[in-house]
Amino acid sequence: MDVLQIIPTYIINLKDRKDRKKHIFKEFALKNEFNVKMIEPIKHGIGAISLWTTVKFILQDLVDDKDNYILICEDDHKFTHSYNMKFLFDNIKIAESLNADLLVGGVSSLTSLIQVSKNLYWVEKFSGLQFTIIFRKFFNHIFEADFDQTDAADYKMCSLTDHKFFIYPFISIQKDFGYSDATPKNNSKGCVKNLFKQSNEKVKLLKEVSSFYKKYKLEIGVTNDKSWDNIMIPTYVINLRADLKSHIQKQFEGRSEFDLMIIESCKHKIKTIELWLSIRKIIEMAIKNKDDVIIICDPTHEFTSHYTKRFLIQNIIEAHEQYADYLCGGINGFETALPIANSRFWINQILSTQFMIIYKKFFKRILNAPFHDDVISNLLLSELATNKMVIYPFISIQMRLGDSNQRFSNDKIMKTIERLEVIQKIYSIFGQ
Repeated sequence: MDVLQIIPTYIINLKDRKDRKKHIFKEFALKNEFNVKMIEPIKHGIGAISLWTTVKFILQDLVDDKDNYILICEDDHKFTHSYNMKFLFDNIKIAESLNADLLVGGVSSLTSLIQVSKNLYWVEKFSGLQFTIIFRKFFNHIFEADFDQTDAADYKMCSLTDHKFFIYPFISIQKDFGYSDATPKNNSKGCVKNLFKQSNEKVKLLKEVSSFYKKYKLEIGVTNDKSWDNIMIPTYVINLRADLKSHIQKQFEGRSEFDLMIIESCKHKIKTIELWLSIRKIIEMAIKNKDDVIIICDPTHEFTSHYTKRFLIQNIIEAHEQYADYLCGGINGFETALPIANSRFWINQILSTQFMIIYKKFFKRILNAPFHDDVISNLLLSELATNKMVIYPFISIQMRLGDSNQRFSNDKIMKTIERLEVIQKIYSIFGQ
């Protein structure tokens, strides 16, 4: 590392925010690796638009042509105890080698991540631009992007590139001033501090999840076995709607690997409880039948073109070897996903129940779980399970109902698939 290297640093500060100006000068005092310039933001009635316009102005009018990257800071940036000059420059160098567009010093929220080096993480989506290194090759993407009053600068930047990373442990957080110029929802004392605390805990959790599954990383797959020809998986379909009975029966026609049973749903004045009671009823039946693994479907399930008997059974066996509680055939959305095999993701919260593979070790946990009148089955299952997974590519989607009961559109399913494709691609390139 060239110890004489200096980072062009632009700090955005409103002149009347003297408390912030005093704070940010103190943060950069004696840190000679930064060439600091204070920038008055371009005024706009909407804070997010002001921030975006100011960032564009900095990149277009203030940056020297010879600078390969610059640092933009908001005036609430605060260095953590993890910061040191060598740590920063080492991670910048790694980020450059990975063709980075963005490198942030800390995030106040994030969705999915993939560890790419000891202290560098690829991130799918994040919030927090208080310490953001922008590489020159990304400048034009910012110049050309549309930005309106519904946008936020951090999420907009995320949407423009897949090459975005953060440093961990965080070297930057936001000082909690109790108000925010660009993000009105953070206008309360303690809010920002809690966001960074939660984000830090989430990174630690996802690191632990990733480490756990690396211990049980499987080879390319389970080879086909003649014994598979005789496999019949107990498959329980909850008959929530009589008009869909023929649809679900057609889905399983000619598929001898499923021992199909249509179960009348439990009746309750609250529809969400009907589903949970029906799931409990099926689990009690599975225990009585001494089933090791079962499938629970609702009548909106449809097989995709990716379904094959071999693909299903291979994933059931492999997921069992990875200590799965339950495995879904497809999902309609997610917050966080981690690739754990060639054809499976760990998901922090599974939002679908149309095709669930549930293992024996999870049965009693379901029956023993307390529930209340506003229970939502997919959320409660996610809360109860640590090892929850989805098969990918999906073997199941939820059919379009064509009426007011349609919970998810094809657009949402396609968005979910697109997100998983990106995460899978990044993992194949950078995954440790």
